[in-house]
Formats: sequence, C-alpha cells, structure tokens
Amino acid sequence: TPGGIANSGGISQCQRDFRAPSNTPGDVLQVGGVDPDLKPFRQTEFTVGYERQISRDYIFSSRYTHKQVDRAVEDLGFINAGGSEVFLIGNPGIGLAGQTFTDSGLIPLKATRDYDALELRLDKRLSNNFYFNASYTYSRLFGNYAGLASSDEGGRTSPNVNRNFDSPISGYSALGQPDDGRLGTDRPHLFKISAGYNVDWGSSNTTEFTGFQNISSGTPITTTVTVLGIGTIPLNGRGDLGRTDRFTQTDFGVRHRYKFGRDNKFTMVGEIDFLNLFDEDNELGQFNSIAPNQGFNEGDFGFTTGTDSENLVNFLRAFQTTSFSSQINTMITANGGNDVRYRQTNSFQGPRTVRFGVRFIF
Repeated sequence: TPGGIANSGGISQCQRDFRAPSNTPGDVLQVGGVDPDLKPFRQTEFTVGYERQISRDYIFSSRYTHKQVDRAVEDLGFINAGGSEVFLIGNPGIGLAGQTFTDSGLIPLKATRDYDALELRLDKRLSNNFYFNASYTYSRLFGNYAGLASSDEGGRTSPNVNRNFDSPISGYSALGQPDDGRLGTDRPHLFKISAGYNVDWGSSNTTEFTGFQNISSGTPITTTVTVLGIGTIPLNGRGDLGRTDRFTQTDFGVRHRYKFGRDNKFTMVGEIDFLNLFDEDNELGQFNSIAPNQGFNEGDFGFTTGTDSENLVNFLRAFQTTSFSSQINTMITANGGNDVRYRQTNSFQGPRTVRFGVRFIF
C-alpha cells in the first residue's frame, strides 16, 4: 500500500510499495498523482539549407538541422514519507516534479535529447533512362532521454511511462554523475544512395531496375546494472563498450510495366524486391547487462541506519553524487562474476527477404 502499512489479512507486511497507482486519491506527495500544472511535451527544431543546380541534370543541396526536447512528460518515481515509491505524472526537472526532488534534497534532472545533423546531398534527375540520389549525414544524438520508444530498453514502446525517470537515480550512472551521453540510436555517419535505370522495350513495355545502399555507423553499447529495481543504470557511463558493427545493407528491385487498352490507359505491373540482397548478418545489439540476476539496494552499500524512508533517501542522495562503480564490480565478482552472456551479440540484421507483387493500374 502507498503508506507502507500492513496488508489486509495480517499475513505479510508491506515494507515498500513499487506499484502505487498515480491516480490514487489523496496527497500527491504521498500517493502520487498528476502535476496540476502539467505542461505538454514540447520540442524545438530549426533547419537551414542550401540548394544549387550545378548542371542540367544535377542538383547539390546541404542542410543543417537541430532538434531538442524542451519538455517531456513522464511518470517520475519518488519516495513518500512511508518509504514507498510513488509516481507523479509530470515534467522531469520542472514544476511539481522538480520541487518534490529539491524538497527531499535530491537533484532534479530535466529530459535532455539533442540532435544535430549536417546532410550533404547530390541528386540526378531522370534523364537518359537513369536517375540517382546520394546523401551523407554527420550527426550526434546526445542526452539522457531515451525517447518515447525507449532505446535504453530495446525500443520499448510504452510512451511516457518507460523506465526514464522512474526513480531519482534514473538519469544517473553508477559513477555518481548524470548519464548524459550518446543515446542508443546515435549513428554519427550515414551514407545512402538509391538509383534506378529504365529499359524501354517499346511503347507498351518498360522495365525498371532499382537499388538502394545503406552504410552507417554502429550504435552505442552501454554496460548496465540493476539498482533499486531499475535495470537501465549505466555502470561506467554511456557507450563504455564502444559500438555495434558498422551497418550495411543492399536492396534491389525489378518492376516491369505493360500498358494496354485504348490509349494505353491500363497498366499491369509485376514486381520483385530483394531486401538485404547479400543476406548480411551485421550485429545490431549486445547483451549489455553485466549481472542481470543481481539487483542492488541501499543495504548493499552500507546504508543501514535510520528509518526505512530516511535510509533510502540518504542512499538516493549519495548515488547522485558518489561513485559506486568499483563497489558494484567487487560485489559482482564476489557473487560469481559477470553473466556469461555479457558482451555477446544478441541481435542481428534480418535475413534476405524476397517480395513478389502484381498491380493493376487504371
């Protein structure tokens, strides 16, 4: 129960509740709730670009884009007077959420998600039966907010109620610092080219060959540990394990169009597409939890004095400013060492896919 009182029936005692619903009537600071001054999600973006036709068939363009999350909406976990974890639906770091953390001597964090990208592009219009467009993008995705489809949890789609900010230590690493860094879908280098060539067999038959090539950087890999039930705590900061393999994929397609009827107003199209033509199996992810069966709480770090609530809040304050990384590594070693799956590839590029289709256009 939210107040940490005995469960009905007298069979067991609830020392701490990790699932107090946010719509429980009562004092928001004791049972959770919704910030009465909740602000909507807001993102700021600006883009500047340049474009020039460099010949009859070719256009060069460039673009710089900046995007930033100004405000997020999340369920934020904090500790009430009874020592239970309760959730407030609010804006991380501001409003009632920020004030609640400050009143408890904790450091509130705002949601940070900044994206900067420079794109260079060359396009050739369809002429002489041939066209293509090629682009290179250099970018950075930086912050502490894994997004509505959380890249810290393998793309978990629970918008606004992911593990982001679920505890006062969410957003911190075991080094006692905010875990700002390259986010899970950051790919600094991205090159793409798509092209097509048409073969005319007469007034009624045309075959089009198309291709697409993608070459991009791998994504960051971060060692995580579980502290107070939060399994996304970086042990050594974001990206400590480097990146996954470089990603490459080639797609190829063929489409044949046959026109018939008066004035060729009807068209039959037969098509075949090869996705991942060369059946590549690039690495997409690694098992990054160093000890998934070992969860740590305040007692493991020597915070054993005072009431349950005081004990826990003192630990939360310490975790935000003190490095426990070495101590966690020592405890993992004492309990049998790293998980055997740690750093093993657990996600691969999908295999070659072939799709067939027929269309009738009229």
